[in-house]
Amino acid sequence: MATKRTGKHLTLKDMIQGSGCTPRTVRYYERQGLLNASRSSGGHRLFDPEELDRLNFIISLREAGWSLEEITALLSIRSRANGDRDACRELNAEISTHIERLQQKIAILSKLQENLQETRRFLTICSECTGDGRPALGCETCDRLPEVQPTGFRLTWIAEGRAGKPTFDDPAIARGALAEPKS
Repeated sequence: MATKRTGKHLTLKDMIQGSGCTPRTVRYYERQGLLNASRSSGGHRLFDPEELDRLNFIISLREAGWSLEEITALLSIRSRANGDRDACRELNAEISTHIERLQQKIAILSKLQENLQETRRFLTICSECTGDGRPALGCETCDRLPEVQPTGFRLTWIAEGRAGKPTFDDPAIARGALAEPKS
């Protein structure tokens, strides 16, 4: 979608369309001092085009888990420092710290993604046992599932069945007619 420009400035609507966030978010970041806007003669917000880049950067940092305080500190390093040399060192150190944190999060998210993908694979096997009105034998006795199971599967599917709750959507199991809850 093309961004409409008012002269060389962007409107609030342009900022929203260019970032995918809400008007409330743009106004909030402006109040927090993270975005700068001037006003038209009619009182409408007008943003320099660089502010859209800044907004998208802020949104990305927020999605990565940064707090507003961390973002504010990062974006104000140069103006707070005792000169550009100090600002450069401080910014480099701050970015290095956040890169390490991001790498740790990426590793955790990658493992989680693999685990959840494997859980979906296991659920495909389970859905064959629970479908077509066939009586479910219970996961504990199933010989179709490998012995080593992903954590997500064990904690969302198997654990729910072991807690005495219905393992499947079969009404007989829900009434306890086919299986006794395990202690």
